[in-house]
Amino acid sequence: MKREEKARQTKRRIMDRALAEFSAGGYRAASVNNMFDPDQNISKGLIYHYFASKDELFLACVEECFQSLKAYIQDHFHPGGGKMDAEEYLADYFGVRMQFFRENPLYQRIFMESVFMPPAHLQAEITARRRPMEQVNLAVLETLFSRIPLRGHLNQENTAKILVQFINFMNLQCHEWGTDLASIQQIEEKNRQILDIFLNGVLER
Repeated sequence: MKREEKARQTKRRIMDRALAEFSAGGYRAASVNNMFDPDQNISKGLIYHYFASKDELFLACVEECFQSLKAYIQDHFHPGGGKMDAEEYLADYFGVRMQFFRENPLYQRIFMESVFMPPAHLQAEITARRRPMEQVNLAVLETLFSRIPLRGHLNQENTAKILVQFINFMNLQCHEWGTDLASIQQIEEKNRQILDIFLNGVLER
């Protein structure tokens, strides 16, 4: 086996242990000591050979979570062409996101912690690792706005950016969410409702 392939497989085994540890108890309760696994030849020295600290391990798990979510959406969210109902479009998008978390339960707590309860000293680095997923959200909204009529003085890109910024701001006001699938479903539904209000207003027509 080539050295590079062996190193890749070893790092993958360590990441699998780290994902399980952070998923079970969250960042604050997690310990590198619990990631040792003699059966998998994962020792303390081996972990620290690839990752300098618990923080670096957590950031690697956060990055993998958002990169995996991004790839899943790109593979599974394929709305039809032409004009379409905005509510159906958003329901399909959030449905794909929820299906990702159903199929990948190890990412549930990591996602919720990194969005709503990030360790303060890692917040800037977590934000950077979330940015590719924010680009997906922007692209999804810009595509939606290209298919529905906007008011004349609005453009697709700026409107999408404002909505994403507002949703991020609203999410930061929430500090009591859980870290399980039900909590993810609640926050996804809240975000879908925010978008619905922006698109349709609150007054009955």
